[in-house]
Amino acid sequence: MVTFKIPESMKVGAPVLRVRNVDTVLGFYENNLGLQVNKRYRSNEDDDGDGGNLMYELGFKQKESSTQQPLLILNHDPGATIPSSHSAGLFHFAILVPDRKSLASTYLALRNSGVRYDGFADHLVSESLYLRDPENNGIEIYRDRPAIEWPRDSEGHIMMDTLPLDLNSLSAETNNVENGKRNNAKAFPAGARIGHIHLRVTNLERSIKFYHQKIGLDITLNWCSMGAAFLSAGGYHHHIGMNTWHSLNGKSHRSREAGLENFTINIPDKSLVGTLVSNIYGVNFAHKNQNQLFIPDPDGIMFLIRSQ
Repeated sequence: MVTFKIPESMKVGAPVLRVRNVDTVLGFYENNLGLQVNKRYRSNEDDDGDGGNLMYELGFKQKESSTQQPLLILNHDPGATIPSSHSAGLFHFAILVPDRKSLASTYLALRNSGVRYDGFADHLVSESLYLRDPENNGIEIYRDRPAIEWPRDSEGHIMMDTLPLDLNSLSAETNNVENGKRNNAKAFPAGARIGHIHLRVTNLERSIKFYHQKIGLDITLNWCSMGAAFLSAGGYHHHIGMNTWHSLNGKSHRSREAGLENFTINIPDKSLVGTLVSNIYGVNFAHKNQNQLFIPDPDGIMFLIRSQ
């Protein structure tokens, strides 16, 4: 029974990736994806007595008065352990661009920069590019079709699929940009934000139950027979995806592993932080005015509940 429903206006925020070779990874995000470091600071970790790991907040160029949130945060930890490919963790984080022309420009810019794509897909509700960073963290870059165009079954449920993406049609979106000079294509010309997180989990039914009953997300697609599920708020196709394709009955996520360290769920009201945490643990939360808290999911994957 679901006793808490997360606000429809919730958004997924920046993932934090623990990386071993920050120079190589930063070079990829800065030189290939066109992001920049907007903030650098020390983490609270101080295992080596050096003041903590260096953290890098990546995003787009900010104006002085901007309150823009980072797109991605890197935690440099040369001693991070390499997790098993069969363990719980990140499948991919997904960067949402505002329209198809932005996706086309980003596709061409990344291709021209030497990025090697993993694949491309038409999901009926969206169109996606897939790639990986130098430490094998999965990345999806996608644009949504207008919600009115999302296909639905006879009961009104959103339908998704994985079909080939028409790259010729996508590339044609740039014909009228800069007099058709496709070599001048720019990555993320109109900005972007995190649209969703897709996780590797070890027990699909358990994770669905947690994110649905405890976090209050709706189940939009339950493909248990195919080892995947998708959950969302506010009628979106998904804010959280999960699968057991390579991680069924595998190891849980452990601290100080390279890869996904945590991700953020932003909610509009700090009073809801305490309500949500009380729902998760089944007890009254003592600090209901606290505006953020870290919570582990059943696989030990950490996420930050934060009021905006």
